[in-house]
Amino acid sequence: MRKFRILFLFLISFAVADSQTVMPEVMDFGTNPGNLSLFYYVPKTVKENAPMVCVLHGCGQGAKAAAELTGWNKLADEYGFCVMYPQQHFPNNPQHCFNWFKKNEIERGKGECESIKQMVDYMLKNFKADPKQVFVTGMSAGAAMSVVMIATQPAMFKAAAIFAGGPYKPGSNIFSSSGSMVWGVNKTPDEWRELVWQQNPAFKSKYPKVLIFHGKNDPVVNVKSAFEIVKQWTCLHKTDTIPDAVDSTYLGKKDIMRLSYHDKENEEAVVYYKINDMGHALPVDPGYCNNQGGKTGLFASDKQFYSTFYTACEFGLIPDWNVNGPIEVTAGSNVKFSIPTVGQKKSYINTWSFPEDCKIIGDNTGTTIEVVWGKTNGTVSLEEMAPNGCRYYHNKVNVKLKSN
Repeated sequence: MRKFRILFLFLISFAVADSQTVMPEVMDFGTNPGNLSLFYYVPKTVKENAPMVCVLHGCGQGAKAAAELTGWNKLADEYGFCVMYPQQHFPNNPQHCFNWFKKNEIERGKGECESIKQMVDYMLKNFKADPKQVFVTGMSAGAAMSVVMIATQPAMFKAAAIFAGGPYKPGSNIFSSSGSMVWGVNKTPDEWRELVWQQNPAFKSKYPKVLIFHGKNDPVVNVKSAFEIVKQWTCLHKTDTIPDAVDSTYLGKKDIMRLSYHDKENEEAVVYYKINDMGHALPVDPGYCNNQGGKTGLFASDKQFYSTFYTACEFGLIPDWNVNGPIEVTAGSNVKFSIPTVGQKKSYINTWSFPEDCKIIGDNTGTTIEVVWGKTNGTVSLEEMAPNGCRYYHNKVNVKLKSN
């Protein structure tokens, strides 16, 4: 009986009351074989060729509630991108879940995934968004459907962020698929890869980057599902399941571990955020700083980590997050690292971190630093503190010595 209660929780997860956010609804975006609705948010100041994020709600939820829970519209206002929210209809699923487990809804050109594809096409045409910067994200059932989208339309999406979801086609029917989320399922990387290949036999380009967020104490979707996603998508990126970089206290957060898996070009292909002491929830960080947001509740946990903000960073929507600099250096060489200068930050206090055997050249308090590199591999990162006490962390550069 307990197993069925857990499955029911998965079906109703993230049910919250709809917010009063005003977003237009569209039904005539195409043939719409999945019978879904499209809601969208486009800031008045958005420019042509802006990026676009597709946000998929959880069960028992709608587009407006998903917007309120995640805070994507606020970030869209600040950084100038479009957001679209597909919404499920009651006749399709009484729990208001996307049908990520039904064969006729999750195969290329069919059902709900085809409706979402048509929505993306509609937004690209009507708002002149950038077709090369389309992203998808979702939580729980919405996360599972996000994986469906990158599996069936890999050329359409640049990256995906999966919150407490699972791999594409974990089972052959509703019972095996839903059961796999609760108890876990184990396939080889090649077996997982083949399920996606069958949807796109002619696809030869690079697959989307995949971000995975999962609480280690999740009682609804087994945390084992996260590693199965790693297996599926590292294999599609032609790499292995051994992380190339591990940050056990990401951004100084003791419960956030970030593991990244690199492709042959040494670019991050899959990133797994493993979150300690968190169940089936969205990690949030309520506060007034730009990198804070979200509200705690039944399915939102304060981990001092506003996951929507850092997902936007990972997607490249927040331009000054990454530290720029070489990833391979020669011992004894002069190298520079910097962040893009966005706005006036002269009053910020900057703290650069780098290996102890590096020697600083000149000033180290600005947005650029130059060092004489030492004889060890290491990381370079920057923490900024604003006059109001807000701290902003930038994604570090992992630097390796060139082999002789």
